[in-house]
Amino acid sequence: MKFSGRNRILAGMTLIFLCLGLTVIPVHADSAPMVITFELQGNTHVPAEKILGVITNTKMGSSFDARLAQNDVQAIMGLGYFSDVQVKTENMLNGVKVIFEVFENPIFNDVQISGLTDVKPEELKPFFSQKAGEVFNTATFRTDLGKAIKFCQEKKGLWIQPKNSQDFGITAAGIVKVELVELKYGKIKISGLVKTQEKVVTRELTFKTGDIIRRDVLQDNMARLMRLRIFDNIEPQLAMSETPDSLDLVLDFKEAQTGTFSFGVSYSETTQTWGGLLGFSEANLMGSGQSLGLNLDFSVDNTEDREVSFTFNDPWLTDKHTSFGLSVYNSNSVMTSTMNNWGITKQTITSAISSTDYDPTDLTHYYDEEIERTGFGLSLGQQLARDLNGSLQLNFEKNQLKGWWDKDTDSSDETSGNSYKLPDDPDFWDNSLGLNLVHNKLLYADSNFVNGGYYLSANDSVHTQYLGGAYDYNKLVLESRWFKPLANNFVFGTRLQGTWLSGDFPDYDALYLGGMYRLRGYNDRRYEDDSTKKLVGSLTGDSYLLSNTEFRYRIPNNKNFELVAFYDVGRMSSTATVKSDFGLGFRISVPMLGLIRLDQAWNIDGDKRLVFSLGELF
Repeated sequence: MKFSGRNRILAGMTLIFLCLGLTVIPVHADSAPMVITFELQGNTHVPAEKILGVITNTKMGSSFDARLAQNDVQAIMGLGYFSDVQVKTENMLNGVKVIFEVFENPIFNDVQISGLTDVKPEELKPFFSQKAGEVFNTATFRTDLGKAIKFCQEKKGLWIQPKNSQDFGITAAGIVKVELVELKYGKIKISGLVKTQEKVVTRELTFKTGDIIRRDVLQDNMARLMRLRIFDNIEPQLAMSETPDSLDLVLDFKEAQTGTFSFGVSYSETTQTWGGLLGFSEANLMGSGQSLGLNLDFSVDNTEDREVSFTFNDPWLTDKHTSFGLSVYNSNSVMTSTMNNWGITKQTITSAISSTDYDPTDLTHYYDEEIERTGFGLSLGQQLARDLNGSLQLNFEKNQLKGWWDKDTDSSDETSGNSYKLPDDPDFWDNSLGLNLVHNKLLYADSNFVNGGYYLSANDSVHTQYLGGAYDYNKLVLESRWFKPLANNFVFGTRLQGTWLSGDFPDYDALYLGGMYRLRGYNDRRYEDDSTKKLVGSLTGDSYLLSNTEFRYRIPNNKNFELVAFYDVGRMSSTATVKSDFGLGFRISVPMLGLIRLDQAWNIDGDKRLVFSLGELF
């Protein structure tokens, strides 16, 4: 064996130590032999210094201990250059020579990666740092392989492992063959459901047992389940599986409260009028995912104003994700109108008229009318693409004029000369066929709090005489919502809505920008301010653009409370009127009531208004 410079030094030290040992240290027959020197065998390419540097347990001058020598063998193997290391001793003088025999790995030339479907081998090769011509190092290779696997999980969203972690299959030509496998779903287990039927979950999942685990697909499925708004939390966990190359998925659900009694109240200090609603809704009927709602709107100041409605929706009428919806409603309300599209002439007016006769061409004179509406609607929808749903909506509505009179007079006082004769045909139908598209990518932290994502919708309804209606007009509504998390529990949200009416439509169905669901600082009376007796028809027209912006902060220690700052602005395009309001509010989640919304709004006209309702504005 040839000695390097370090080996010659060791040999010299060994000789000196032998001389001292022969004269100073006695040898006992029953004691372990003393280590006189080391010898390395088999290291053709790996420098001796690198091997000797990790031999720290076996020491010259100390008694030989086979257990400590085995620790040195493991340290040498840990260098990664050798397929095997053996230790043996030979008698030498009054002790032993310890021989470490190493078996070097073949010379590395290239790595061949196989077995993956979603990752190209070229994407992983840069992670392997060994150069051609070097002794293959298993330690370096495993470290590099770990980096490649980490890359696949963090950047590709894939769980990957070697098919055989013990043998990388290096050939005599220096080709390292490594077969990787993308882990698949083993068993899919669902826990935590008390009310909800398991099929409500499984029908939303786009993966199944045997599919490759992809993080983006898993996250998308969890977001989709949260958009059902019947769960407060979902915890997906991957666990070891009995199935080879697989992981079991455990979905742990926390169900939300879905049955709520709703109410809302609005009050204007200027008009000193109250309005409100009562209702019951169930978003997870008998755990099936179906929804049902029953609502009553009313006016405290006018008992003739009321509305009753019933709605039902089944999002999975068939296993092809076909949805079905039904709505039935009846309302009786007093509203302001010009009466210009009822076909009324001066001859239909009673003789008891005040100084001004009715003129159907006068669009600036306003009348109060009592009208009853009864209608029902059907909808049939289909998932068109992932998170994109379309539906056809058919609606039939009967309108009945029950009375009309001069604005600001008592309708019950027919002797005052202000009540008008009904038309010969006081009833008409307003029937429509609509198309609705919704692309929903909102992200929910729980069933109430949106913490990211976006929402796009388009609804176009055609009201036509071909369906038996009395009018021909079109209504188009476009809406977008966008949410951006600014910090934990702090979210910026905005809604942009545009609505357009075209054609011959009932004037009392003209668009209005005020109310608790649009400009919160303006009341729901669309034509006149009761305090000033001035017409506010500038907020009424056939097209508008509306923007609502909110900063929402949920209290970290009590997530049932939420603080809100908001700004609303809208433009009625047909009158070129721009109005806005701003304010503060808070939200509180109450059992059996849901999320209660309380907003104090101030508008640019100097009025303020308190809005009390259920659920977020958007």
